[in-house]
Amino acid sequence: MKNVLEQLYNGEIFPAEQYAPKGKEYRKIYQGNYNHYDDFIELFAKLNPPLDKQFIEIMDEQLDVIPYEFSEMFIDGFKLRQK
Repeated sequence: MKNVLEQLYNGEIFPAEQYAPKGKEYRKIYQGNYNHYDDFIELFAKLNPPLDKQFIEIMDEQLDVIPYEFSEMFIDGFKLRQK
């Protein structure tokens, strides 16, 4: 049986895929943000020309970096720092 660090190194497990915050406060804030996002997209779709698709592309580009941020935070958690 391989240890966890070996599985991480070999790409056999990917903690960021399994992570989902479970706190009530997080879910409440997330749902509120999601509702605001939907309302905003709906408003953008009504503009001439519709800007909703461009806005979604921009947001997707920004959201694409989140897994890298999680990865770096996770990796930093295993590093021993000497000052």
